[in-house]
Amino acid sequence: MPVILRQFGRLFTGLLMLCISGAAFAASGLSDEGRARALALLPELVSAANADAHLHVAALRNRLAQTADPQSRAEILKELTFHAIDIAEAGLLDDVAAWDRDVARTTGDQDLLLYGDLAEASALALNGDLEAAKNLVLTTRAGAEARGDTLGVFFADAVMAIMGPELGNVLEGLSTMAQSTITLPDTKRGNHMRMLAYLTLAYTYTSVGEIDPIVDYYGKALELAEREGIAFDRESALFNMASTLDDLEERDLARQYYLALETVIEQTGRVQGRYYVLYGLAWIDYDAGDFKSAIARATEALDNFASDPTFDTSLYDLVAMSYARLGNPKEARRYFEMNQAYFDGHPEARAYASDAEGLLTQAYILHAEGDLEQSFMMLEKARKAQVQSQYERFKHSITDLRSGLETMLAKQRAEQALKEARADYNRLIALLAVFVAVMTVGLMLMQRRHTRALRRSMRDAEIANQSKSEFLANMSHELRTPLNAILGFSEMMQHQVFGKLGARQYEEYVGHINESGRHLLDIINDILDLSKIESGRLTLKEEYIDIAPVYADVQTLLTPRARERGVNIECDVAASLPRLYADRRLIKQILLNLLSNSVKFTEKGGTILMSARMADDRSMRLVISDTGIGMTRQELEVALTPFGQAGTTTTRSHEGTGLGLPLVKNLVELHGGELIIQSVKGKGTTVTASFPPRRTFGEETDAA
Repeated sequence: MPVILRQFGRLFTGLLMLCISGAAFAASGLSDEGRARALALLPELVSAANADAHLHVAALRNRLAQTADPQSRAEILKELTFHAIDIAEAGLLDDVAAWDRDVARTTGDQDLLLYGDLAEASALALNGDLEAAKNLVLTTRAGAEARGDTLGVFFADAVMAIMGPELGNVLEGLSTMAQSTITLPDTKRGNHMRMLAYLTLAYTYTSVGEIDPIVDYYGKALELAEREGIAFDRESALFNMASTLDDLEERDLARQYYLALETVIEQTGRVQGRYYVLYGLAWIDYDAGDFKSAIARATEALDNFASDPTFDTSLYDLVAMSYARLGNPKEARRYFEMNQAYFDGHPEARAYASDAEGLLTQAYILHAEGDLEQSFMMLEKARKAQVQSQYERFKHSITDLRSGLETMLAKQRAEQALKEARADYNRLIALLAVFVAVMTVGLMLMQRRHTRALRRSMRDAEIANQSKSEFLANMSHELRTPLNAILGFSEMMQHQVFGKLGARQYEEYVGHINESGRHLLDIINDILDLSKIESGRLTLKEEYIDIAPVYADVQTLLTPRARERGVNIECDVAASLPRLYADRRLIKQILLNLLSNSVKFTEKGGTILMSARMADDRSMRLVISDTGIGMTRQELEVALTPFGQAGTTTTRSHEGTGLGLPLVKNLVELHGGELIIQSVKGKGTTVTASFPPRRTFGEETDAA
């Protein structure tokens, strides 16, 4: 083989690893506890034949055929529609939507009409018309809201949440469904909706590969099914669990779930469901390198069963890649062309397919044909397509982040309302003690009113808090996964791993991309740290630390940035300063946040003084003083609130989230200290972190 082809062979292998590394970013692994819970859930799902939605659908259709009374038909259809949306079969949904509307016209049942509209929307979504489905759901929801039908509003929200992963909005669906599991009434219809919430949450977490909440919500669904006699789609539960476990490279456990799915199909007699067993096992065989078995299972599924074209195209891709890996490019190209023929006939489907997958398949085929140069070029295109896909996911994550931040602010407002309600309640108790003889009846009425307000506020706070927890639990995965890809690719481009970029401006742009990615990662970490402090989950790792080396590290880290801005940093730490009993990492974070703020808001030619001293009361004071722009009292109040920033959107010229000072204040108070800020507009700011005497070495020694 010529030297140039050997080089292309090495590059092909290297780029192939880069192209598939995106999956590695998403795999978060399975803990021993998670594996045990998944194993425990498996036999429970298999044995729950009485709760199988497909068997219930068959029974309901028989009852419907034997029932003539319109009112009785309406009640049967409501339950049938609920299960049809759970099962998600387009043909069944089309039939149910038509039946619902026909009976609703006879009975005037607005609830049934709503069910019919949501069944049609679900069918549209399954057929790929997401925009029409979304518009129909929003129209239906508005009608339910106008009628005061809260359960109808929830049903519409649930259908929208099911479409959430395809629409790119995961967190909004998670937030809505999580709230509903708490607030839905304990009635027959309310528990049907609660079941739908559990199943929707499990399905939504499937889209982001989080196995623990999937197991948790399917477990809750199974418990509700056994307690209330509500059926659910066991086939979807087993398939979703299996595919998620396969994504996490838990192939043995995934295989057990696919084989359990085959057992459930035998119980229900739904031979068509075997397609999905073959589909899953074929991909497990492919990932394990057993390409002949992968081809056999995939072709059995394609030749013997009808399915969603999305699954068929995926199997065409699998067979094409398997033949290419076995050195049979002719058969590989035949299946690849079958895949492309479907997309040529259904151009709308390309919007939901990954360009990188098709390009990667072509690269394998070209490699099998011996055209290594072209295979390398195709692989490079696949890499670029995957980078673009990561970028699009990143943009959707930012949208979800904004929604999540709004939820956090709603929590703050609910907590404030709770404090006010408690204050009102306490005032009522005081009045009761003074005027008990003459105003007993009036006070009791007022007390009841305020107690109801208190309960409402507490419920709102609990709902908002759970929404925040759901948001923060997924933000790390949703944002850090594309961020890791962005930082990794940009660093490779900075180091020119595959050669020079070309234009000098590209090298500058890559630096900006990397710097912006790291800035956003810092923002995410600040938000998570602030949340940990608020929830009491941030624990101190305390030790005796010398302040002087910490000051030196912080000064060294920020001097280059200060030099760029023409700002001078001076340091004054007393040699006899005692050691501080504190968390070293958090003390360094406090100083870094304060010093970076001073550098950011000090004009060219200004000076920043870092000092540490003991006060007369034996408290240690860490001080950052600058000659910057300063703040008014009103601006300082804003700066100390989470996400607050001094100035207006038109006068601010510095980037930031408004988390720096609130985070520092919380970290200082976590040590039992106090943050003192003195600022004069136009003259500068002095920030002092004061730590109590018990945290200095001398005091600790005395106590000992």
